[in-house]
Amino acid sequence: MRKVFALSVLLFFLGVLVLSSSESAMRWLSHVRYQDEGLLGSDKYRFGDLYGLTYLPAFRQEKDSSLIRHQVAKQENRDIDLTILGDSYLYSYVQMDTSNFVRAQHVTFRKWSESNLEPLRIRPNVTKKVLLIETVERNAWTILTLERLRGNLERVSSDLAWHASLNAYLFEHIYHPQLEQNLDFTLFNLQLFSPIKSLKSSINSKVFHRLPTEVAVSKNGEFLYMRETVDSSQRSSSFYPISNNELHELGHRIVAMNQYAKSKGYDEVIFVIIPNPVVFTQTESKLSNQLVPKLKLELGDKVRLVDPTKPLMEGGKSYFFKSDSHWNQKGARAWLAHFNQYLLTL
Repeated sequence: MRKVFALSVLLFFLGVLVLSSSESAMRWLSHVRYQDEGLLGSDKYRFGDLYGLTYLPAFRQEKDSSLIRHQVAKQENRDIDLTILGDSYLYSYVQMDTSNFVRAQHVTFRKWSESNLEPLRIRPNVTKKVLLIETVERNAWTILTLERLRGNLERVSSDLAWHASLNAYLFEHIYHPQLEQNLDFTLFNLQLFSPIKSLKSSINSKVFHRLPTEVAVSKNGEFLYMRETVDSSQRSSSFYPISNNELHELGHRIVAMNQYAKSKGYDEVIFVIIPNPVVFTQTESKLSNQLVPKLKLELGDKVRLVDPTKPLMEGGKSYFFKSDSHWNQKGARAWLAHFNQYLLTL
């Protein structure tokens, strides 16, 4: 009997390991969990991605996850083939189709997080071919590289020897880079355990004044932030003291990406860097490094960099979730209206 029990436990944990190591299996499990509002469902993102890291009761606020649709009236002049390389600020809030983008005859969207896909193709017989490259400020230093762009616009061959390529393949497919997080999600991310997590979080916060290392609370206690966006020692932070040399380096990267994309057939390349939420939601934002406005000044007319700071500043904190690292639907609409006005000028 003990052997049967031990074998059952071994098979169970082996199944958990296999499930947690598979990208497609984790997508399936996540979909099932997020659809289930019962005790076996997950509330990791229902109340915001930062709530899902802290489980602080004060930030357990239902999050609107609907997509923005039909922001543009029907138009006769549809002359743009719009390709977008972007992140969750767009695909989690804006429906990626022609109902949201002026002049767009076609809209093709690809996540930066997707890899090993076929290169993006430009449609023939379209008057103007436009590429939008979008990222949030905290990821700008890692996303805005020529190598990342090349990986989406052409098939890049590996320079590794056959044995090194084999090792890389086995590592990628046997040991998932987020295995620890996936195991935690598979075993423990159930609403059944939420009250326990919330109690533990309250004790750590109120008694020991501790938070998860990834998260910070605003000085007025109103917002949660990703710590990397407010820690001035990290380049992803809005308060990192960026030097002129670093600004020049990032600008040089963007210019190289712009030239490369145009060599691949795009008529226009537009860059958008969305500042971190702290820039718009706290008075401390006056001390921010102003990365995007400075970068726009650095680039001048060499590159089309659309700065969304002003339209987002008009709504301020009302444009961002308090327990999530993203804007809300109001903020997304404000950005989209601003971007559509820019598309009309091309």
